[in-house]
Amino acid sequence: MVKVAEFRLKLFPKDFYKVRNFYEDQLGFKVVNEWDHEDKKGVMFTVGPAILELLWEKDQATPEYRSSDVSWRVDDVWSIWEEYKGKECIVFELRDNSWGDTSFFIKDPEGFRITFFTELKAT
Repeated sequence: MVKVAEFRLKLFPKDFYKVRNFYEDQLGFKVVNEWDHEDKKGVMFTVGPAILELLWEKDQATPEYRSSDVSWRVDDVWSIWEEYKGKECIVFELRDNSWGDTSFFIKDPEGFRITFFTELKAT
């Protein structure tokens, strides 16, 4: 079995600064590394035990579609919902799911879907 020491999700936004500011300013993620050159830009955020990395290169190809999203388990989805419920990034409002969690999801400025969820305790 492969022992993973770090999980890193890499996104390649078209509008680097708009997406970067979304993750820092709206979601409040801490920047742990950043570089800004004329032809290459990047930023790394801590997201719980993982790293979210945004990368941009001057001549990068942009995929025509997105085939993935990310879900983050949080301790208190209700307080996060209260903080973000009035913002434009909300796509699906807070709901209780039959599989045992409460969740909502947002999209970043380029359409990448992020789900926040809290597992419900069995009664």
